[in-house]
Amino acid sequence: MSGTPIPALHKAMNLLAARPLSEIELLNRLRRAGYSDPEADAAIAECRKRRYLDDNQLTQDGVTALRERNLGGRQIRLRLQRRGLDPEQIQAQLEQDPEAEFSAAVRAKATKERLLKTEPDPRKKREKLFRFLAGRGFSSEVIFRVLDTAPPGESAGFTDEYQ
Repeated sequence: MSGTPIPALHKAMNLLAARPLSEIELLNRLRRAGYSDPEADAAIAECRKRRYLDDNQLTQDGVTALRERNLGGRQIRLRLQRRGLDPEQIQAQLEQDPEAEFSAAVRAKATKERLLKTEPDPRKKREKLFRFLAGRGFSSEVIFRVLDTAPPGESAGFTDEYQ
């Protein structure tokens, strides 16, 4: 690359300063800003070379951040794939700590249970918790495991009929 910076590189660096982007997100934003594909590709290559752009790190950070927000694997996969990240890398990150999804589901359940304290019907409470956790992207296997787990000294809050 010559000593004169290319305008697309400046735009790319400004975009990356605002928030981390995947290569595809950056390419799309540069295209929308009116840069040609060769200019955008050159800017992306330079950002990659300078280590401003790293989809592997973005995937790892994304999985961690979304898990901390108590989301399940399906929701994490969906959100990161929308950002143009590699599904195989996402899956590999999710599989690194299989108990992390269970822990996130337990935290999400605890949050929702506080809102459901007034629900008198245990069956309705269980159904609402199930729908809530499913909407957050947890697998049914994890949801059933979480719903059947109660804090020590307490029952799960459900009759035997529904377990």
